Amino acid sequence: MKKPALKVVAHLRGGEILKGFTDFLPNGDVDALLSEDPISLPAKITLQPAKSKKLVSLSIQSLKALFFVKTFEGSKDYKEIKFFHAHPRIEGLWVSVKFDDNEATEGIVHNSLHHLVEPGFFLKPPDPQSNNQVVYVVKDSLEEFRVLSVRETY
Repeated sequence: MKKPALKVVAHLRGGEILKGFTDFLPNGDVDALLSEDPISLPAKITLQPAKSKKLVSLSIQSLKALFFVKTFEGSKDYKEIKFFHAHPRIEGLWVSVKFDDNEATEGIVHNSLHHLVEPGFFLKPPDPQSNNQVVYVVKDSLEEFRVLSVRETY
């Protein structure tokens, strides 16, 4: 593995959680995941667990979601906001998702066909103070996906 660049928390479909580093995005720019030219995840990602040197290969289909995080610890006392209180001022599709384990959240998805044709999509969470910067949602792990609104420009 190249120099690990991105901190991720992988939520597997069976409920297991793995924390580690991945380097599929060589420059480590998490904001690039939501750019006008969306990036596709490879069918398998390599994860270097935070407390191990042994590399783990994960297929995208084994994941519920991949969380790109600021820290592995987060803040245990912080109550994350998972829903917008009003129409978000961020360009893109405002969506609501419900996973097959009943977890639900909202976020912003880039307004393109990319989220329709790929096995998953990148979602910007509604809480700017959250430990989660971006979430890659695997579509097979969803029970529900709803577009709530569209904002083309600010």
